[in-house]
Amino acid sequence: MATPFRLKRSSVTGKRPDALQKGELAINFYDGHLFAERDTGGVGIGTTIALLTPWKESFGGGAIQYTGVVTATRYEGEGGNLTLGTPSSGSFRTGAFTLTSSAKVDNSIENLNYILGKLVPTEPDNIAGVALTLDGVAGTGKLCSGFTPTNNTGGAAPVAGTQYTRNTDSTITTAYITEYGPGDSGTIEGFVNATGIGSTAFNDTFGQGAVKSDNGTFGALQIANDKDAAQSTRNVGITSLFYEVYDARLINAASPDGYNKAHISHAGNSTADVFWYEDPSTVGAPVISFSAVTAPSSPTLSYSSGVPHYTQASANNFTYVMTVTNATGDMYTEHEFVTADAQTTGFINPGSRTYSQFAGGANPPARNYGVGAGVTSLMTNMVRDIHNTITTNHFSAYSATTPYGSHNAQRVGYGSSINIMGTSATILQVDEDNILINTLGTGSGNADRVNAGATGDNPSPVYTAWSANSQVAAYEAVVRGGVLRHDQVDYSSGYVPAGPDYSSGRSGAQYFQVELIRSNVSDFNITVVGSYGGCFVCMPDNSTWTSALSGTNGWADMSEAYRGAGVPTSAEAGCASGSLMTGSGGTFHCTLGTESSSNDTNNRILVRFRLDAGDSITNIQFSAT
Repeated sequence: MATPFRLKRSSVTGKRPDALQKGELAINFYDGHLFAERDTGGVGIGTTIALLTPWKESFGGGAIQYTGVVTATRYEGEGGNLTLGTPSSGSFRTGAFTLTSSAKVDNSIENLNYILGKLVPTEPDNIAGVALTLDGVAGTGKLCSGFTPTNNTGGAAPVAGTQYTRNTDSTITTAYITEYGPGDSGTIEGFVNATGIGSTAFNDTFGQGAVKSDNGTFGALQIANDKDAAQSTRNVGITSLFYEVYDARLINAASPDGYNKAHISHAGNSTADVFWYEDPSTVGAPVISFSAVTAPSSPTLSYSSGVPHYTQASANNFTYVMTVTNATGDMYTEHEFVTADAQTTGFINPGSRTYSQFAGGANPPARNYGVGAGVTSLMTNMVRDIHNTITTNHFSAYSATTPYGSHNAQRVGYGSSINIMGTSATILQVDEDNILINTLGTGSGNADRVNAGATGDNPSPVYTAWSANSQVAAYEAVVRGGVLRHDQVDYSSGYVPAGPDYSSGRSGAQYFQVELIRSNVSDFNITVVGSYGGCFVCMPDNSTWTSALSGTNGWADMSEAYRGAGVPTSAEAGCASGSLMTGSGGTFHCTLGTESSSNDTNNRILVRFRLDAGDSITNIQFSAT
């Protein structure tokens, strides 16, 4: 049966019923309160008398008043009509702005927030757009063509020929980004591609609300140097205990093969993505090798002292084949991956090599180009316009570089010495038909070699025309590669182009004789660089001169001093004024005494050098004193 409702009533102010029956209500008509019994769930006495109307409506119905403390899980004012009321002191004190008991709560809070905002320091820089830098990577490399690299980024695919940071150990670490914030709130997280690799929530570390330090490693995310922003060197002047700053990096994050990216995010801000290529290639370092050198088959030759020389001509090019293995993997370094050092003494530098200059090559090159079987390039070496004999390091050295290593300073070997004579005459070395005469007497042209005539220091003077193509006499010195030398060399073996055999019957003194055709010369300088056994001077068609020197067949001696008057004589054959020519280099003054080359029928002066075993001269010049 249903319990019938009962009603108790009272008109005594403050009267509250002590107990009620089931279905019984109590009304205090004086206070306007309604009471009922409420079950307390077995706690204490089990039931209690609850006031169901704890408020009083103001006369007129415009407001409700509560006695005691009102609690609620949520309270919203209607239309912003909440007022501050009167403080316990009875009135508001003067402050940042004027407050009254009737002032609206929302407006007052807005004003207060505005003023406080002027006092709060600017936040430290956040990580938005900050660049990440990879540490411990394997340099850079460009992607090869002809394959589709794995793209883990979810964005644009990597492009062949484009340079990327290269990594090889399947983990990635970045440098710290330093002193960013605020480091007292929000969650910071690291990402490789779209995968989170570590995170942590920032807490207050300093001040009354301090929880803990946020330094530590969280998966592959590392936080360090968490500190008060007042200590920041990036954002100077932040008041202490307002914000924190931190350093952050990724450490040993897993890096899958292929194209990748990473970033760090915090509180809705993210660093810029950093990209790299995890290179799975197992190719080794490049290796350079060479074929044998091919000498010119139909050369263009010039001769000096009967010795053939190569000149600078296309017919005189030397060739060989360069082979490079392991030219690429997934990546390469530069199109020009084989570089040459400077030209050598004897040959013009053929130049560096790009991938497209190798058989089947292209720029950018294919993946694993030259792996297993090497790739080849023909190297053509042109003779330089010089006078020289090349005995070592004939051709340029080469270095090959890829992301997988290098092979440096490799040079093809060549066993033969190479004789070279420039197509241009030279005065800086010994050139049989072009020995410098510098501002001496009257006339033009340089000195030429002539036949020495016979052995000995003082033979009967001869000055017949010299033939560079003909083999020299046993008493004639040899000019080879721009050097005048006492020569006992077999040029038929160990030299190219092959020449005569001068190895036998030539152990004695050898001579080199030149003629100067100039008038009005009574004295001159002889400059010589090198070593020699003697130097002699003659005017063969000057009777006064030859008569005075009849005992030496007209030859005066630069190793003896001039007698001081007249012309040299057989008894006093010296013609040196000042330093004597005793076998070492220098500039020496030759005097003809009272005679002049103008008194020679042909204005001829002969200068004769003796070279003993081991002697050589690299330059001879004649000039006015």
